[in-house]
Amino acid sequence: MFVCGPTVYDYVHLGHARTYLAFDTITRYLKFLGYRVHYLMNITDVAERVVQRAEELKRDPFELAREYETAFLDDMRALGVTQIDEFRRASDAIPKMIGQVSGLIGKGVAYESETGVYFEVRKYPRFGQLSGLGHEELSLRRLELCSSKRNPEDFSLWRKYDKDLAWDSPWGRGRPGWHIEDTAVSMDRFGDTYDIHGGASELIFPHHEAEIAQAESLTGRAPFVRYWLHTGLLNVGSRKMSKSLGNMIRIRDALKQYTSTELRFYFATVHYREPMTYSHTGVEKAKRRLDKLQKNLNSFRQTQAAGLGNEMKAVSTLSKYEAAFRRFMNDDFNTPGALTVLEQFANELAKLSRKVDQNSKTKLEEGFSNIANVLGIQG
Repeated sequence: MFVCGPTVYDYVHLGHARTYLAFDTITRYLKFLGYRVHYLMNITDVAERVVQRAEELKRDPFELAREYETAFLDDMRALGVTQIDEFRRASDAIPKMIGQVSGLIGKGVAYESETGVYFEVRKYPRFGQLSGLGHEELSLRRLELCSSKRNPEDFSLWRKYDKDLAWDSPWGRGRPGWHIEDTAVSMDRFGDTYDIHGGASELIFPHHEAEIAQAESLTGRAPFVRYWLHTGLLNVGSRKMSKSLGNMIRIRDALKQYTSTELRFYFATVHYREPMTYSHTGVEKAKRRLDKLQKNLNSFRQTQAAGLGNEMKAVSTLSKYEAAFRRFMNDDFNTPGALTVLEQFANELAKLSRKVDQNSKTKLEEGFSNIANVLGIQG
């Protein structure tokens, strides 16, 4: 599984948190089912935004990117995002990107101009397959304003620059386009085709469309990715949370007010694909639900077990809730339903406290923990 990582020019915000918590949960559940998962995330440290921020702060862009990369990793640890196996920086994959751009030129689907190298979208008829956009609509969407492109919809693979973040290439000094970074990183690790690619829904067009076009044009193999998963946008009021709109809430600031478990619970109350509006009222409501769950669980743990108990009752209870949990999570990782099951399970555990023996109690507690751990909920 490959998930689009952050562009490291600032601290990450709760919109990022929602996406990375969702894929952390998805990975936990796949492992719960017995799958072996290798989860790769890229770090976009080669980007115009990094250069612009470095110029604003009068900093070296590489040093700035490393500073925010470290901050991002710290924030992920603080959130309890533990399932990412490997991070790869875009800057470490420049030779791979140059190789892919050369390959696309050789395939006749890319061309060099005075400003860089561009992918010619009209040479890839399936462009728009992921977003469902038709050719007429695509022709109206100018991906990058540049007079040297053959067509408005063409996108850059390599841009010519002679300063800041720049590398030598067959087309002069410059840096890669955004889209080629992800195909270079993911294909270098996973090959021509892999299982899952994830990211926020705003990346479907043009970013993920461009990745598909690049990869499938280069290899002649389809599909590039078997399953695409996209998280819904996180809004504040009626607008998307973003730095440019000035409504950003940094992860590290939110964690001064709420615990990582409270934030995880809150985000899990809405299906990962659905848009979500962040509010303190919403988090407080989720917090009250979590408090009740933990109160029931603590009651079960602290009550003395019966000398003799109904072992069959314990087995059937565990089986019932695990089956219900699986039904919801098997339905496109339906965490709102799974949370309800977890709450019902904790409520029943509180009622069973004095009705089961210690052995049964231990099994029930382990079963509950296994389910709760998928959602990252600490009892």
